[in-house]
Amino acid sequence: MRKGRIDYRMRRRAVLRDVREGLTSCDDVRDAHPDLLRAASHIGTATREPCPLCDVHTLTHVDYVFEGKGARTPSGRAVPRETVAAHADRIGDLQVYVVEVCLGCHWHHLVESYLHEARDTDAIHG
Repeated sequence: MRKGRIDYRMRRRAVLRDVREGLTSCDDVRDAHPDLLRAASHIGTATREPCPLCDVHTLTHVDYVFEGKGARTPSGRAVPRETVAAHADRIGDLQVYVVEVCLGCHWHHLVESYLHEARDTDAIHG
């Protein structure tokens, strides 16, 4: 179950406006890390939305999950979108961050974040 969704579209619009107005260079926002590009290529979720910078390629979403309180590791990992619920049910509540990526020009931006609650936390921590 998703809770506490935060949408970052307003921030995205501001970044794109700054690029259009010349306050930020395209190179400054086309700097996706190689690991993010690999995750997008191998386990990302394709969209039909065109890249807002190059307008040639479509965007791919990458879901990163971070364990909740008492996590064994503070770092997140990219997982296929269709496995987020299964991870939450096995591990416990997860904070999920969705990043959009253009595999063509390397644009990337945080799209949303939310808490994905495990279905039965008693069974997990039990």
